[in-house]
Amino acid sequence: MENKYKIVAPDVDRLLRYFDRRFSNPTGSTPRLRAAVESLSKILTPLKPLQSNEEAKSIWICVPRGDISDYDSFDDLKEYGDVETYEEYLELYKQDYPYEVKWYELVVVESYEKDGSLFYYGVGLGDKTVITARVKEEEKISSDSENAAVELCALIEPAVKESIQLLKDGIYNDKIDNELPYWFRTGVIRRADLWKAYPDTKDGDLDGLSDETIYQFRELIIAGRNDEHCIGRIKSFTANDYFKACALGYKVCGRNTEGMSPAEMYLKYSDGRDEGLTGTGHGLNEGPGIDFDDPEAWNEWYFGKRGGGHPWEIIPGGNSTHMDLFVCHDEHEIDYLLHAGKITEDEYNERKASAGYYYRIEGKHRPFESVNFYVALSAAGLPVVLDDAEEILARFDGSDYIGIVPHDTPTRYCENLFPSEYGNVIDFMHIYDDEMPILEDKIIWLPEPTAILV
Repeated sequence: MENKYKIVAPDVDRLLRYFDRRFSNPTGSTPRLRAAVESLSKILTPLKPLQSNEEAKSIWICVPRGDISDYDSFDDLKEYGDVETYEEYLELYKQDYPYEVKWYELVVVESYEKDGSLFYYGVGLGDKTVITARVKEEEKISSDSENAAVELCALIEPAVKESIQLLKDGIYNDKIDNELPYWFRTGVIRRADLWKAYPDTKDGDLDGLSDETIYQFRELIIAGRNDEHCIGRIKSFTANDYFKACALGYKVCGRNTEGMSPAEMYLKYSDGRDEGLTGTGHGLNEGPGIDFDDPEAWNEWYFGKRGGGHPWEIIPGGNSTHMDLFVCHDEHEIDYLLHAGKITEDEYNERKASAGYYYRIEGKHRPFESVNFYVALSAAGLPVVLDDAEEILARFDGSDYIGIVPHDTPTRYCENLFPSEYGNVIDFMHIYDDEMPILEDKIIWLPEPTAILV
């Protein structure tokens, strides 16, 4: 740590590289780390904590981009790419820092015990967690990462003071609204506008579904058939009933099902963590299996499951890219309503008499499978509902909004970033430089959170 740092983007980024995956950020507390955070915290004293976390404060800072001379050496530049000449490095530098300033979001957290003693403190800058220190943590801290964290906190202090002063002067929030680069911002764009600019994206959104299937799906939704209160119930249910429903969907989705029984199809194409249903699982999912044709065996398994498995994941995938065909029963809901005092004993008995099983499909990010399954099971007369059906239909029409999220935010699990006035936003994307001239006038940027003085 013999470098002499100055507050320019290359030096800030050089220090931030200590907190990539190659390095461990400080996880224990030291006097130097605590002093560094206290110094930043003192500067942020006039700033009100975040609404979502009263122990955290956040503010944007601007750092001058510097110039090519702010790299220590020719070797230092090599970390930025596999290029050979100084001219190539210069061009790469211009790509990294195309504007006069570079923006970073600073987050400082201080958490206290009920008795008022400090429990935890942390610092995040940009997309890196720089310090995450528990006061009583005894884990040894890398000297390089500790030094880098202390240097970085000290280095950015002038920029933090500048932002706080802008806030005091009533300028800061307008500056954020008008100047914060788009890759840090959240917005929405109408799907039809994206199709118009990039026609090939429409085919991807329709996900290979036939016009006939989309028509049938639309008719079911318009007719109000996708309502659990408007569909029937299955009173006597078996494992083979479930496997047969799966088989209907597997076939219509084009899976190879030749020569296989419904149970064999389930074993071949589902996730496999079935909580002992088939007797083929291991560990938490092991078990002897049940009689596939016995309703009592099904009831015992269904209401006695341990939990933690994935028996309903019939199209495996990642956390947001799989499809589930759930089997639901009214029992749990009506028990809750009775105990919560929301229905009378007579109403409970009436609803219990009509209670039974029905299917629920969840797979908004796999419309080819989820819609095909839904249409096929509905055509077979089975009671079934599809989660997010209205949103999926709006996707097919191009009438919904796609969420635009900051570049450091993965394009999943972002529903809570968008207000209800844009509907239930279920698809997310990033915007890049080559797209901005084409899409900019179609994007609705959401207002940034307002920084408030205490």
